[in-house]
Amino acid sequence: MVPTIPVFSPHVAGGLTVLFTIIYIAPFYFSPTLRSNSIANRNTPSVIEARIRAVIWSCVVSIVITVCIHLLKGHLTVGEVLHLLGVYPVNVIDTVKSFLLVAILFAGPLSERAIVEGEWRSWGGAAIKETVYDDLIGWRNLVVGPVSEELVFRSLAISLFVLAKASAQRITFTSPLIFGVAHVHHLHEHINSSRRPGASYLATALTPSVILPGLIRSIFQFLYTSLFGMIAAFIYVRTSSLVACILAHSFCNWMGLPRFWGRVGEEVGEEMLDQTHGADGSVADTLQSGTHGQRLSVTWTLAYYVVLFAGAIGFWKLRWSLTNSHLALAQF
Repeated sequence: MVPTIPVFSPHVAGGLTVLFTIIYIAPFYFSPTLRSNSIANRNTPSVIEARIRAVIWSCVVSIVITVCIHLLKGHLTVGEVLHLLGVYPVNVIDTVKSFLLVAILFAGPLSERAIVEGEWRSWGGAAIKETVYDDLIGWRNLVVGPVSEELVFRSLAISLFVLAKASAQRITFTSPLIFGVAHVHHLHEHINSSRRPGASYLATALTPSVILPGLIRSIFQFLYTSLFGMIAAFIYVRTSSLVACILAHSFCNWMGLPRFWGRVGEEVGEEMLDQTHGADGSVADTLQSGTHGQRLSVTWTLAYYVVLFAGAIGFWKLRWSLTNSHLALAQF
């Protein structure tokens, strides 16, 4: 049984989460084969493969530390540890309901991709194989990234906050901030990859055309990832389902940032920071484009924004009922 009194303070749980974040990110800067530079960036196959290997070992280390704390400090049974880590038992109904909740939130962009852009015709096993298994970037963004990040920032981190008897509200609104901060390090990656041969790091960092877009991107990444982290943390606390959080994360990466302006069927702009989290916690910049060479009626756009707004309202109204579970780790 989980101790009724705190095993340690929430500050200790937060400190351990920060430690796990460092263990997760540090290898990208200690090893030359994992660093981004002007020649090889984070999307270079050799860098992706090296980072995936590093992430696996980082996760193993963090898992060992967390399990030892639960067993030795919390005096939990193996079954209780597995429950806190969201691994067992697995309630399929809870997982399906949680995924449905996230899909409702993305009802607008999902309808644009499926109906306006006509992608539903290509959805299937062949598309999954091509996008995920045959593509290293897809494998990183849709499998390794979601699995490793949800394991570290939800399963391990939240289990420690529960052991510290932190409130459900505190877990949901504060632990994801560490997840958001974990993405800010990409400002350094952006500066390093923008360096011209012979240019110093400081000179590159002081170049307005480099630092200003990097700062804007980092702030945006922090806000977006923190917001998603709160949604994922809410689902995890309410269902104790690591699988549900992984599926939600992968789905959000696949969908990208929803369109908040512009007409459907047209490109939103030159660069729209579709938030696809990689195995290194990074964010891939891709274009969210519509149907090319065809201007759709404004009715499609109006319908999109109605569905987008309705999806947000539906998410808010259904958030309690669709995450109600007897496996909840804490009560709000």
